[in-house]
Amino acid sequence: MNKTNEEIQVTKGIGNVRFEKFSRNAKIRSPLEKFEVVEQQIEFRKDPLIRHWSRINKLRAERVKQASTPSENFESNLQSLVENSGKKCFFCPENVTKSTPKFVEELGLGERITVGDFNLFPNLFVFSEYHAVGTLGNEHFTPLSEFTSKIWQEAIEGSIKFFQAVHNYDKTVKYPSINFNFLPPSASSIIHPHIQIIQDIKATKLTEKLLQKSQQYTKESKSNYWLDLIASEKKLGERFITENEFMTWLATYSPFGKNELTGIVTIPKTDITTFTKEDSRDLAVGITKALKALYYARGATSVNMALYLGPIGEDKSDDYRINLKIVSRPDLLPNYTGDIGFMELLHSEPIAAANPESIAETVREYF
Repeated sequence: MNKTNEEIQVTKGIGNVRFEKFSRNAKIRSPLEKFEVVEQQIEFRKDPLIRHWSRINKLRAERVKQASTPSENFESNLQSLVENSGKKCFFCPENVTKSTPKFVEELGLGERITVGDFNLFPNLFVFSEYHAVGTLGNEHFTPLSEFTSKIWQEAIEGSIKFFQAVHNYDKTVKYPSINFNFLPPSASSIIHPHIQIIQDIKATKLTEKLLQKSQQYTKESKSNYWLDLIASEKKLGERFITENEFMTWLATYSPFGKNELTGIVTIPKTDITTFTKEDSRDLAVGITKALKALYYARGATSVNMALYLGPIGEDKSDDYRINLKIVSRPDLLPNYTGDIGFMELLHSEPIAAANPESIAETVREYF
């Protein structure tokens, strides 16, 4: 996006962190104002690290603040969906061992991984060489406001067991990720809360960019981008939310989605398989609080989440930190499942259900 230097506003942070933006105004004759001419400001923001652009309409942002709790229609739609889907849920405790796939023997994991109420098993329809699904608790449905840190800690610990086993089996498969689609608007096809974890020989597009750009930043600035970002946001105060000894939470400067939060694990561990039980607990507490905050403060009822992890068996702490994004999605509607999930929205990798050759074969005769 080419703009003159005069138009771009730059706020300098710590180190080489720079927050860049510019604004333009659009004019319309609005039926809400008796067709008088009104102006709306569009703000263009550049991410300080990966340099992607986001657009923000402040009127839309203000309108979001008016909806702080779920609507009555949402509650009605949700109740119907939960009741109908609960009758034959593959992920409920009474069905999970007879209705879900099993791991192959060579991984040495047994049929499934179980940690407390968390059950992890292969995804039935994969888009990763090693792709597993894990149930979050025994309840068929848990709203965002009622997830506990115990649920998330068990999920993190179970995921780590999977990552370690896969890496022990094949050392080249060292790029893991933990992800969460919650409710159909987020592209979740099953109501019972669950995570999806993937592990591949290459990182996802966005993870790869985060790792590369972080390394480049350290090479050029002799400091860690993530620590500089936190220091910058604390100094400015506008988007800084909270921090403790384990992690920091920010509202994302140049977001990928609605109500986006960024969580940064500040301890110098970029390989999640090196986490202790205490580390898993602290991450679980952070995720639990973030989901509750989005539910109560922003009216979020459906979300996508992705954790951007460093490679297994490598220490990238000089230039990287484990981080995650959570974005909210629209409220639930009857008979609607979104087709944009965590891979498309938070990893920048589209998932296709049909190969192009089949598409060409079937449509060719109509041209």
